[in-house]
Amino acid sequence: MMTNDRISLSLVTHHLNGHHKVQALLDALCLLDAKDRAQFEIIIVDDCSDEPVVPASNGLNLKAYRVIDDIPWNQAGSRNLGCFMAESPWVLFFDIDQIPIANCVQLILKSIRELEENCMYYFYVQDFIDSNLKKKLDVHPNTFLANTQRFKTTCMYDEDFAGHYGFEDIYLPYVWEFYGGKRLILGNTPLFKDTNFKTNKLDRSSTLNEALALNKINNGIKKPTKFIRFSWENQRTINLERNN
Repeated sequence: MMTNDRISLSLVTHHLNGHHKVQALLDALCLLDAKDRAQFEIIIVDDCSDEPVVPASNGLNLKAYRVIDDIPWNQAGSRNLGCFMAESPWVLFFDIDQIPIANCVQLILKSIRELEENCMYYFYVQDFIDSNLKKKLDVHPNTFLANTQRFKTTCMYDEDFAGHYGFEDIYLPYVWEFYGGKRLILGNTPLFKDTNFKTNKLDRSSTLNEALALNKINNGIKKPTKFIRFSWENQRTINLERNN
């Protein structure tokens, strides 16, 4: 995907049957000042929801994609697809239940020129209770900002974890740091709020992926390969074709 000199930031999120959360996010982003909205794009990946719903753009620079293949726990693939479609120098990943609050987007846009390309930036998150640890955490492993080109060339999510629950987010920073990256927290106050939207009806056993992560770490932390192992469609293009 070519870069777009007019925008500075790509927001990437994904969901499974979370259409109401998607629209709530878009409704909130459309309230930002026009000068801020002009500097970012929002990329939504529908990870094979039961019903395909094309979100209303509300005038935002919106890209919407749908995964066609029904792969359980395909977060890695969905995020990779979003990243490959990003046209800006920086990509902001977050789960659909992580809502930007305060002046989150504005702060990032103002800070981008000063950020280090080899650094992955995390954010303080309000009301985040880790569903596995059953305790409150200050940051969420899936909410971070990274330089788009560096993320594509030195990292990306490992899609070997798709199909089973967990640890794609735990293994990711191992790869990032192994190949020269570092991690910091951006800001001093919460910039995201956790709204506790969880995927239902899927097995949350992480035993297989925990073993997979340990095996990869013990065998040299190789860069992930073979990205986008599924069929997908551009929902915005399809919607336009259906309306013509």
